[in-house]
Amino acid sequence: MKSNSAGERAYQIVIHLIVLLVAASAVFPLLYVIGMSLTTKSEMIARDYFVIVPHAPTLEAYKRIMSSSVIWHSFVVSVLRSTVGPLLTLTLTAIGAYVLAQRTLPGRGIFLLFILATILFNGGLIPTYLVVKQTGLIDSFWSMILPIMVDSFGLLVIKIFIENLPDGLTESARIDGAGDWSMLWRIVLPLAAPALAAIGLFNLVAHWNSWFDALLYLNDKSMYPLQMVLKNMLTIDSVSGDSMNAMLKTSQSISTETLKMAAVVVGIIPVLCVYPFLQKHFAKGMYMGSVKG
Repeated sequence: MKSNSAGERAYQIVIHLIVLLVAASAVFPLLYVIGMSLTTKSEMIARDYFVIVPHAPTLEAYKRIMSSSVIWHSFVVSVLRSTVGPLLTLTLTAIGAYVLAQRTLPGRGIFLLFILATILFNGGLIPTYLVVKQTGLIDSFWSMILPIMVDSFGLLVIKIFIENLPDGLTESARIDGAGDWSMLWRIVLPLAAPALAAIGLFNLVAHWNSWFDALLYLNDKSMYPLQMVLKNMLTIDSVSGDSMNAMLKTSQSISTETLKMAAVVVGIIPVLCVYPFLQKHFAKGMYMGSVKG
């Protein structure tokens, strides 16, 4: 009995150590980026460009970034994209999931097979680019929205969620005269709110962090989202390098590295602000949408 207790304690210690290591591996890079973004140029050089807690923190890098019209313009583009994109995705995904959840739908198995195929396979980069080009979406804001407007994985998750709703609920609504639209908007979607919140959060983060589609489809740099501008700042290309030099010109107290790290922090703050409001639905939505029972 004593041996079992000792073994259980050792097991708990190992589990806690593993959790602490995983948590530290996630938190340390964030602390490093924040610390570097608050460090002056002289301290950065003195500490060989490795700072977690700066001795004399400064907000100069953030002031320079906030005063940049390029950053603000790209921020507006990203907010617009991260609002319109998830709203359209949730609307189409919810309608599609409701239709596919109807067991009397003709050809339902074939539709599900096609949707599953898009999860397992995709057309590839060049065919997707050619489709976007042929549809006239190059250099358009919609090139970042329309190609990913339907989330196949989310559609299947919400479909299973709807199928798990009690049959008596929908049957009683139909007896009261509810049509499909009324059933969807007044009964199904409110009950599926946890699953929709989880899928919406996934989609919002994907839109906010995405920059590769802007690199492919946008030639007009005034339409770049924030992440594309930040990516260019981090790699210092010919355009954003000029923007960064302009930010540094009026201040000798911060370095390029400080400005880059501040740009990274600015890019993740909006997602960190939104996540707590949707987190409570996250686990419940994914669990109830993934388990049929």
